[in-house]
Amino acid sequence: MSDASAPLATGPREMALLSFHREPEESLVPSYVLVALWHGERLLMAHVRDRACWELPGGRLEADETARAAAVRELREETGQLVCEDELRFVGFTRTALGPGGNVLDGALFTGRIALPSAFTPNAEIAAIHWRADGEPLPYGRVQTVDDYLVALCRG
Repeated sequence: MSDASAPLATGPREMALLSFHREPEESLVPSYVLVALWHGERLLMAHVRDRACWELPGGRLEADETARAAAVRELREETGQLVCEDELRFVGFTRTALGPGGNVLDGALFTGRIALPSAFTPNAEIAAIHWRADGEPLPYGRVQTVDDYLVALCRG
């Protein structure tokens, strides 16, 4: 784990990535999941309505749900992309602070590839998706820079 006093990355709305650690997937039950999903060399980003920000798809675990199952569900619910649990690779755990003095949450980061993306229909949570090439600016709005930092870890 890294030094919690110096965030690894910061982002919009005063979010801070406090640490990233690679441990066995079963060693922690996280609060949330994130998924870096690739189609060829393009990364799936979702524009979250209430935060007005491009982020990796993800969200909170439901009761009695594994992190891997939550990753598959969140991808489907938020972006319409269909993957199986065994198509995802666990990358590691995050620790994120939500604003100064805010909640500190543990998350699980997964990555995977999809051969044929599904169609997307905007929904109450996600306004748009974009398959982003490396270094490409997004069509509009700001990017969750904490997620950009995590994407780099998926490649390494």
